[in-house]
Amino acid sequence: INNGLLGLGNVFGQDELMRELLGGLNDEWEPKVTAIEESNDLKTMEIEALLGSLMTHEVQLNKKSANLVETKPQEERRKDIALKSTHKEEMSSEKELEEE
Repeated sequence: INNGLLGLGNVFGQDELMRELLGGLNDEWEPKVTAIEESNDLKTMEIEALLGSLMTHEVQLNKKSANLVETKPQEERRKDIALKSTHKEEMSSEKELEEE
């Protein structure tokens, strides 16, 4: 994206580019984005370091979600409930059938 913008004559600074990248992440990434913004000066941080940090976080998130699925018993993963629907009319007709 940055190279395409450079070709069009629009120049972003390194810190602006990183802020745009961090701003485009969804809410699941919010704690990591906050940690990066508070612990590093985005003007001096290299984009490769930022991407490496985000990729490491993504791997950790994927491992956590995989572990959660593996640790749940099969019965807990999928619960289907079947309920019998009865209406007052049906109940009265069933009573009539039983009486006959």
